[in-house]
Amino acid sequence: MIEIPTVSDAMRRINANIGDLENPRDRIMLEVYRDHWIAEVRNDLAAIMTTLPEKEVTYRFDGIGLLIPHYWEFKTTEEARSLYQGAAEGDLPMAGPFIEERWAFADWGMMFEGINTAIIRGKSLHIQPYPLDPEGYYFIRWRSMSSHPIDVERRLMLGEHVFGGKLMDVTAVERDAVDRMLA
Repeated sequence: MIEIPTVSDAMRRINANIGDLENPRDRIMLEVYRDHWIAEVRNDLAAIMTTLPEKEVTYRFDGIGLLIPHYWEFKTTEEARSLYQGAAEGDLPMAGPFIEERWAFADWGMMFEGINTAIIRGKSLHIQPYPLDPEGYYFIRWRSMSSHPIDVERRLMLGEHVFGGKLMDVTAVERDAVDRMLA
């Protein structure tokens, strides 16, 4: 059986990282990231939107090719809401646990580097040469780096600039793997 990272392990690590940070601004940034990420895991649109400003954000997805088959950029909170609404309507979490994560902080925001994981349907994978069952479930892993401009005073994420690497694995799993991942 494939080892699937769990949300609770990722949450434990991120909370430990928050506790280890000496700079209060860095702690706030990682708390905002954590709150945004766990809301994505739970497909909780209302909670996601509380981490974003009312009108303007900057989102960029580049080099992903997995779930978003091309470069994509938008700059309004309504476009972000639309992205998250569509993902939340699915039967799978829009985000999964990460592993081997590292964080960097600056006056403008923070960066994440690590391996993202997810369980997706075959029809959601937009790259070849994977001959997948469109309705099947697949555990995937890929390297990712993202920057997150953050307004520390308002505790808001001002966007995401996500750069994704190629797939490291595509493994068929049963639907119950989602429950193991969410544990």
